[in-house]
Amino acid sequence: MGLLDRFVSPRRRFAALALRVARRTPGVERAVHRPEDFAIAIYRTGASGPAHLYLANIFRETADIPAAERRERLAKLVRIMAAPPTQDTWEEVRPKLRPVLRPVTFGSAGPPGMRPPISRPALPYLKELVVVDQPEAMAYVVPDRVDEWGVSADEVFSTARANLAEMARTSLEHPWPSGQPLISMLDDGDAYFTSLLLAPGWLAEVGERLGGPVLAFAPDNNTLLLCPLPESTAEPFYALVDQHFKEAPRSLSPVGYVAGPQGRAVSYNPPPGHPHHLSARRAETLLALTEYHGQTNWLAEQYAQAGVEVHVGGLLAAEPVGGPPETIAVWTAGVSTLLPKADTIAFVHPDAGPQFRAPWDAVAERVGLQAEPLLAPARYRVDDWPPAEVLNELRMNA
Repeated sequence: MGLLDRFVSPRRRFAALALRVARRTPGVERAVHRPEDFAIAIYRTGASGPAHLYLANIFRETADIPAAERRERLAKLVRIMAAPPTQDTWEEVRPKLRPVLRPVTFGSAGPPGMRPPISRPALPYLKELVVVDQPEAMAYVVPDRVDEWGVSADEVFSTARANLAEMARTSLEHPWPSGQPLISMLDDGDAYFTSLLLAPGWLAEVGERLGGPVLAFAPDNNTLLLCPLPESTAEPFYALVDQHFKEAPRSLSPVGYVAGPQGRAVSYNPPPGHPHHLSARRAETLLALTEYHGQTNWLAEQYAQAGVEVHVGGLLAAEPVGGPPETIAVWTAGVSTLLPKADTIAFVHPDAGPQFRAPWDAVAERVGLQAEPLLAPARYRVDDWPPAEVLNELRMNA
């Protein structure tokens, strides 16, 4: 390491390495560093626009491996991105489609004009996307590809789900171990284990093979954990998943999932007083905080660059002694704000400080909060406080 390298951040050194690797890769005409996005724009031979290599995940994943291995991981990733885009017809691509679960904020950040992959809501704070399964990687289906195939997005999703159903049936045909406290299904890139939560009936069928209801966790994109639903405390399982979720470069969800109506996986929400209630609520709160935190930072930057004067409110959380955690959105008088969805709203005056808190549903019904279009997770635009009589009513019932 040279003298100047001592004053360069690890992220900048990694970006410089990625830029050198990209510029030396066959099929790359030029590569440009995008420091504001921690990304490399790769201009491929014959392509109409750049492909963007976002470095945050691979930077974390390779932080502790030898330099030569880190360089090779980067080189492999660039080679995949530099390869000419596939020109499969709809009939050729149909058997290659797979649905995947991703955080709801996945794909929202990007260069101006970028069209994100097609997606639809799946579970709270998670969405479903479709990928084309390829030998070395997966390619997310974007609107342009759907247009090229001459089909609808609904048909793409239904085809991917049909392929998943066959994979789910195959997985159920294998012997399932009994008597184990935890089953770990670790994906090597081809199994799409976390996608199985999208297969109706799969989780219920696993429960039948294991002799009772199953609690499933997907802390990152490639890990599915299954355990018989505990009779007493579930805290050890939630604690394990919590740590995994926080440390994973490609984290997905710390929430537990169970088989719900029509066999579809749903968030596990045991009622107050249940031995699992506190653990489940903490996991839900962590996922909400994680997704809103990323969205808050990105939106604040976008509005600042556009010169839009609006405060992007952060989601807060509090856990009272002996009670479950609850999320809080702050509505400040006279401040135009994008509120995150929360359990309660704290009304704050810039001169007098906090005034009172009211349940979200009560405020939404009385004030008529409307979600802003195209934002996920949801945001609600408010300006000044409600009229005094409405405010007094909410205060009295808080």
